[in-house]
Amino acid sequence: MGSVIALSTNTTWINLTTLDLRDNSIGDEGSNALSKNNTWTNLTTLSLGWNKIDDEGATALSKNLTWTKLTDLDLSSSKIGAEGAIALSKNNTWTNLTTLSLGWNKIDDEGKSAVKARWPRAIIRT
Repeated sequence: MGSVIALSTNTTWINLTTLDLRDNSIGDEGSNALSKNNTWTNLTTLSLGWNKIDDEGATALSKNLTWTKLTDLDLSSSKIGAEGAIALSKNNTWTNLTTLSLGWNKIDDEGKSAVKARWPRAIIRT
């Protein structure tokens, strides 16, 4: 966990476009730390699947205002429910998001509807 927190404070990777942290058990604490990074302004792809992220972690990620170029977000195979999906759908910064992977989570129809309403043209994998 400490390594993800240290990674999240990185201020030198200003040209980082892809970050793949799949299957690292970062959980909500890691998601919260990553969400606070304001250096990665060129990030387009963020893969966080299989990381035991639940509603708290998804909500933390949804509050990131830096990743304005984000096009692909993978949060599959985690523990996200409707609350987390709805929080994600309220992010107004990710206007370029074209692929959102939320498969194998606990998202109900309400959560799916909120995500699909926010990004109607995006590929939503639920």
